[in-house]
Amino acid sequence: MSLWQHPRWMAGLCAAAVLVCAAAPAVFLTAVDAAVLGRSETVKDAYTAPTPSGEDYYVLRQLTARQEKQSNLAPVPETEEDPNRPALKMYIGAQNSLENMTNGYDYQETVNTTLQNLADGGVIAPQWAAWATDWGDATQAYVGYDGAYYPLDVPYYATDSLGFVTLKRFALEQESLYTAFSMTMDSRTGVVTQLWISAPRQGDEPPPTPGEEALLAFADRAGLENLGDWAKPENSPYPNALYSRNGQALITALVSPYEYSGWTNAAGTVTSQRWFLSLSLQPFSEEDLPQLVP
Repeated sequence: MSLWQHPRWMAGLCAAAVLVCAAAPAVFLTAVDAAVLGRSETVKDAYTAPTPSGEDYYVLRQLTARQEKQSNLAPVPETEEDPNRPALKMYIGAQNSLENMTNGYDYQETVNTTLQNLADGGVIAPQWAAWATDWGDATQAYVGYDGAYYPLDVPYYATDSLGFVTLKRFALEQESLYTAFSMTMDSRTGVVTQLWISAPRQGDEPPPTPGEEALLAFADRAGLENLGDWAKPENSPYPNALYSRNGQALITALVSPYEYSGWTNAAGTVTSQRWFLSLSLQPFSEEDLPQLVP
């Protein structure tokens, strides 16, 4: 009997063959599962997540480079130039005096926003941000010894050769010039690495000092929270500090009284009792961490 003469039988046989082929993988896998069920084997090379390090973070690489270049600064001997010798890459630090800095009127909003963000994020108390951004009015100005006129209702800035920008606000105390605020930040990322603020001292009760949560918030704003091991360093001279062994980085905060001393031709020596806040992020190997001296 020819199957071609019985198309219904032929269709049925084809359908049965298709079903058998489709079921074969499932039957095979079921048999394999049954054979290995209840057995376990140790993976030879189990995956472990890599431990983050300071090299993984741009701002820490930049801070380390600046620290190394600052420590390697030395006078260059005066020798005859060799045209075949590659040019030396010198580190040029940011200038700190008012006369050597640039009027930063365009950066005033940057300063205001950055400090407000630090306050809103719990890094510093709002009053510190208010003291730092107390720009006064346009009538306040300093006249240098050379007769140059410097308005004091704007920040001044300087940039080093690695791209760190230092922004400052200057003010007058009985006509004597002093630094009221200083902030260093990375120009590429906007990460604040150093902050210094001066405030009037009207009693013995110090303004708020950033605690552990504030320092963790500072690390978070710098993009370093994923280092994951921030902890208070042992035997540290800083009452408020966090250290990351993974990142080889130290965050410190300090509020302390100080006496400002200046000079004017009219009044002579000028003094003022003030507070300062210092907040910084620095690269530190564990063996080089500051230690209390017994």
